[in-house]
Amino acid sequence: MATQAERRAATIARLVDATVETLVAEGYARTTVKAICDRAGLSQGALFRQFDTRLDLVARAVQVIGERHLARFADALPPPDAPRAPDWSRVVRLVRDLCRSDTHAAWHEVMVAARTDAGLRAAVSMVLRDFEAAVLAAVQAMVPVHPDREAAVAAAMLSVMHCFDSEAVTVAVYGNPAIEAKRLAWAAETLRRAVEDG
Repeated sequence: MATQAERRAATIARLVDATVETLVAEGYARTTVKAICDRAGLSQGALFRQFDTRLDLVARAVQVIGERHLARFADALPPPDAPRAPDWSRVVRLVRDLCRSDTHAAWHEVMVAARTDAGLRAAVSMVLRDFEAAVLAAVQAMVPVHPDREAAVAAAMLSVMHCFDSEAVTVAVYGNPAIEAKRLAWAAETLRRAVEDG
């Protein structure tokens, strides 16, 4: 028989998954408490026993999306003691694939809404800060960067991420495979130069 802590964790997981799924299917504006609870098969009371507000749940969903992205990112990176430089083409393809995923669409829905919603912005700003710091830490673990180069590497990595984040939105409207292929090559070279050429 499941313990109370296990039941609570399962309820939170159902609510978070339902929030992500609703964001993907309906967009942020339609990700209401009712829509989340209907998708999760739980009552609104169950939601508010776990989260004080809908924004707290949305922030937790964004955090989980970030954790899932980071897990995939870390699994794809070479270990810190790898004998050769990383394959930057592989790294940028992974970033692009993550940005084009359904779960990232949910992330993007929240970030766009947070631009004009102060409460949402407050709820997710630290989640975004921590996510970006974790990505940079993963790159630093993969290829130790001299402290003088950290700002340049951070700018390159975050710029590449934001480039593919934006591309993921526009490619759904109008794809341009030739430019997208060149963008992959540009991004890989940008990262390689920032990290290796220093």
